[in-house]
Amino acid sequence: MSPIVGVVPEYPFPRHRAGVLVTVLRFAAGDEDVHGNPVASWSEFAVLENCAFDPGSTSEPRLAGQDRVVVEPTLYASFDAPVEPQDHVLVNGVEYEVEGVPRRWSSPFSGTAYGSVMTLRRVTG
Repeated sequence: MSPIVGVVPEYPFPRHRAGVLVTVLRFAAGDEDVHGNPVASWSEFAVLENCAFDPGSTSEPRLAGQDRVVVEPTLYASFDAPVEPQDHVLVNGVEYEVEGVPRRWSSPFSGTAYGSVMTLRRVTG
């Protein structure tokens, strides 16, 4: 048997037709508090369409006197999604912090920009 010879079609980053709509909230230093520190606030900056959302993991750290729940989902968006480390995102009506820098990935062979991956975080309690 001879091996199959041919061109493997490029696999573009899927635009998830049934994906979620994400609102990017950009950090904006507001007024100062009594200690002279800027009061943090976030305002709507951009809307991302057709993103994939992985609800991720949850944990309940055992700390005396605290009832905390930590949720760490993952968001998949286009390569050029305008998201920065201090941003918050609104997904399905829930606000999450962006953890670290979005990881943007492209093919080292063709240079095709496929997408970006963002770790999100929400702490309650």
